[in-house]
Amino acid sequence: MKSLPFIFLCLFYCFPGRAQTDSNPYKKIETKKDSLPARRTIKPSVSKPPVQPNIVKDSIPADSINKQSLSPDSLVLQDTIKILSKPSPIKKFTGIDSTYAHFLQNPFLPMQKTPVYQIVKVRLPKQKDDLFYLLAGLVFYLACIKLMFYQYYDNLFRLFFQPSFRQKQTREQLMQSNFPSLLLNLFFILSAGTFVALLVNHYQVISSGFLNVFLYCIAGLTVLYASKYLLISFSGWVFNVKEAASTYIFAVYLVNKVLGILLLPFIFLLAFASQQIIEISTTISILLIILIFLYRYIISYSPVRREVKVSPLHFIIYILAFEILPLLFIYKSLILYLSITL
Repeated sequence: MKSLPFIFLCLFYCFPGRAQTDSNPYKKIETKKDSLPARRTIKPSVSKPPVQPNIVKDSIPADSINKQSLSPDSLVLQDTIKILSKPSPIKKFTGIDSTYAHFLQNPFLPMQKTPVYQIVKVRLPKQKDDLFYLLAGLVFYLACIKLMFYQYYDNLFRLFFQPSFRQKQTREQLMQSNFPSLLLNLFFILSAGTFVALLVNHYQVISSGFLNVFLYCIAGLTVLYASKYLLISFSGWVFNVKEAASTYIFAVYLVNKVLGILLLPFIFLLAFASQQIIEISTTISILLIILIFLYRYIISYSPVRREVKVSPLHFIIYILAFEILPLLFIYKSLILYLSITL
């Protein structure tokens, strides 16, 4: 009875062994798909250093904002917080950013403003045709004198620039030429009258036309120098100093002739130049007139003193009484008369 269970146990273990077809006793038994995977033996591997791939870097630097620091610095973080805490400036939208938009914002082209209705008068420029023909006539008149009496013209400037006024022969030649002397005296009246009229018209001393002021200036200068000639001639006849009187008259009118010629370029500047050039030319011409008048008194004092014993004080009193005061009197009378009548 005890051997029977032992026999069954041996048969139980023998029948499964006969069913194997594989001769390899160590081969693993195949399992179904849902069975667990077989165990794999992991061999110990030697650790090798990782191979770094050869990466080509970009030539364009990466954006500093996108870079993330692995070990951020506390100072950098604080500065970043300060920068981010500041409000960014808000740019005003100006519309279309183009050349046309730039011209639309021009203050001289107010296209965005409301239109204004106004009546613009047609600009009427000042007509200077009469002044042009007057100056052209003066130049033509002087050219005719120089062409017909060239010797008198040359002797006039030669005697004027002599320092001593001693060449009696040249002076006598000029005193004998009465007709060219009269023509140049008339030219001085026209030239000086035009100069004074342009100054009066420029500074608007009298609100009148140029032609009226020009005629009044010519009349005033004619009366002034005609009366001076008569007064000096009468004084020489009364005091029996005709030679000294004629010498002084010759010196006065010699300087006047040269002054009339020298004023001609300044007349053109006063007539047609700009405002700034007019101011400069006026100053220079007035200084030139003052210097020429001083030169006239200097060159006329020596010959008069040789014939008439007169002191410098008496000569200065004569200049103030017979040269300056009559000129101021005529100027004041002319201004008052024109301000009343015009």
